[in-house]
Amino acid sequence: MSDYTGPGIYGIVPYHANDMSLDVWGNNKKEGIAIKLYKRSPTAENHQFMIADAGDLDARTEKGDREYLIIAVNSGLYLTCNGDGKPVTTQLRGPMDASVRWKLAHTGNGAFYINHVSGDKQLNVAGNAKESGSGLICYKPSKEVNAQFLIKAVA
Repeated sequence: MSDYTGPGIYGIVPYHANDMSLDVWGNNKKEGIAIKLYKRSPTAENHQFMIADAGDLDARTEKGDREYLIIAVNSGLYLTCNGDGKPVTTQLRGPMDASVRWKLAHTGNGAFYINHVSGDKQLNVAGNAKESGSGLICYKPSKEVNAQFLIKAVA
């Protein structure tokens, strides 16, 4: 079950591999670092992401579809969709750049789909993998478990 109650700092945990967490690989603070799975450690800064309300594409926070920026706590860089089937990385981009904007959608089982604002991609664990070092990609929307994530409060 997710702990998500609104914008804040969270760990993002794959529903199908709940002993793992999204990880800024190697705790690296540079741009272009891949997001991969790693053994869950809720206090590790590179496992923490700020989910920030970005309003809609016109940055209106009180109207329209809610969009979010997902920011790596260890670096301040944005979680970025780099295209269909490509690795999700951390990047320094403007907050209005569509590649860094996401929508959250309930799955109905306590998890969330993390959908790219384009509507034709979502966060996905490549190949339904569960092992440490497995990559995250942007991929066509799916209801499969490797596209579902628990959003866990950071203690």
